[in-house]
Parts: sequence; C-alpha cells; structure tokens
Amino acid sequence: MAEQVPETPSASAEAELKTLRDQIDAIDQQLQMLINKRAACAQQVAEVKQRFNQNLPAVFYRPEREAQVLRRVMARNTGPLPDQDMARLFREIMSVCLALEQPLSVAYPGPEGGYTEQAVRKHFGLSAKGVAMTDPEQAFKAVEQGHCHYAVTPIESAHEGLVSHTLDLFRRYDLRICGEVELLLDPTDDKTLAADTRYLVLGKQYVEPSGHDKTSILLSVKDQPGVLHDVLGAFRQRNISLTRLESRTVHQGLDDYSLFYIDFEGHQEDASVMELLNELASGPDTLKVLGSYPRAVL
Repeated sequence: MAEQVPETPSASAEAELKTLRDQIDAIDQQLQMLINKRAACAQQVAEVKQRFNQNLPAVFYRPEREAQVLRRVMARNTGPLPDQDMARLFREIMSVCLALEQPLSVAYPGPEGGYTEQAVRKHFGLSAKGVAMTDPEQAFKAVEQGHCHYAVTPIESAHEGLVSHTLDLFRRYDLRICGEVELLLDPTDDKTLAADTRYLVLGKQYVEPSGHDKTSILLSVKDQPGVLHDVLGAFRQRNISLTRLESRTVHQGLDDYSLFYIDFEGHQEDASVMELLNELASGPDTLKVLGSYPRAVL
C-alpha cells in the first residue's frame, strides 16, 4: 500500500490564514491597551476613595457593584462565547484591577486546593490571596481580628444539607454575609451524581442593593406549637419567597428554643423586607440579620 503524502495548504489558504492571524494580533493589541486603560481607571478610583475617606478605611471591594457589572456583561453578550464564559473572563479582569487598588486576602478552611479554595477563586479571581485555615472558626477569627479582608466558608451541600457548625459561628461572631458562591462538584470526585455546594462570603461591610439580592437571618423563637406556621405567615403576608429554611432545637436555661436559619429573596432596604424584619424584631424572639447580598451570578 502506497504511503499517503499529507496535504499542504494551498497558497490561497495560507494567505487567508495569515490575514485572520493578523486580525487576531491587531485585536489582541487593542484588548491589551483597553485592559490597561481599565486598570488605570481602577487606580484612579482607589485614589479618590482614599482622598475622601481619610478618617475611615476605604472600601475597595463592592460586591453589589461587581454583581451588576457581571450581569451587564452577560446581558449584552452576543456570542459566540457563552454568557458564563464571557463573565468569567471579566471576573479575572476585575480581579486583576482590584488587586491594583487593594490586594485582597481571603481566609478559608483548608486544605489548599480543595473545594473551598475553588470557591474563593471563582468569586474573587486568581489575583486574590487565599489563606488556608485549619477550620471554619479560624476563618471567622481571621476576618474579625483584621488579619484577612474576607472569608469563604461552606454553608450547605446537596449531600449533607446545612453546615450547622457555621450557624453556631454566626451566633458567636459579628460578621456579615457579603456574597454567595455556588460550586458544581465533579461527579468523578464524589462517586455519585454532580452536586451543588453553596459557600458564603463573609466580611464586615454593609452591602448595598444590587437589584437581585438575598437576605439571610437567624431567628430564635421559644419552642411551642404552631411556631413555624407563625414564622412562615409573616413571609406569606408580604409575598416574600424563601430560598432556604432550616430549623433545630437549642437549649437555653430551662427552656427550649427553635433556631431558624432563613434565606429569602430581597434586600433589607426593600420596603417589604424592612417591614418583615421590624415585625420579627418587635416580639420576644431574637433576630440576627446576617446580611443582604447579591445572588450568585456565576
């Protein structure tokens, strides 16, 4: 059998490829210039914040602003890149630019290279400095004591449900939820179907409305018949949709209390949510607002 000779591109094909490659090189040059121009604007933003916040620490990372930018990126995308891929590219550009304003350090319960570090990278990009901690409480402490700007810790998984230890930490530490991260786990690592795991971004700052938000609360109510019905009624009256509801019994002194962890749609500045929170806080129950924050974009 005669040996086949590989075909060589024709002269016209080579010329067409060269034209396309030249176009790509020119576009790459334009992209590079525009990215640096964006970075220069980010530096100017940092200078303005520092100039007008001389008596207070400037806040460089704005979760609501980043969520709005990423949503706009996806809304105006016309392809051929998928919306999510385009948003991920912008996430990295934003991460690099933010690092020029203020390099972020993000604590997370280890190990390095685990799922929680993946959540850190997905939310903050590769330019943030991840700091592995021995357990979730150390991550909480790192933020509360000012050693790290933020923390990322798991809150729920499809296999194990709510991470109750995190709820205990929310009762003991005064941190706010600033964002959420949803991670689709690799089915080859879980020995089962692919599953979502949800993580929370924790910090000290108040997050402004982004237009598509969640609010999380802890509500401690004296255990008695019909308590869940009463709690749900307050949400139903205002057409506020719950996205997560977990409860467990805790013992305080001689009494038993129902501790509710509730995620629901809306921001605490929304009129209906503000009314709800005022009602829940006005009774004998103990309410702790964990934070309002943008719903996960990616």
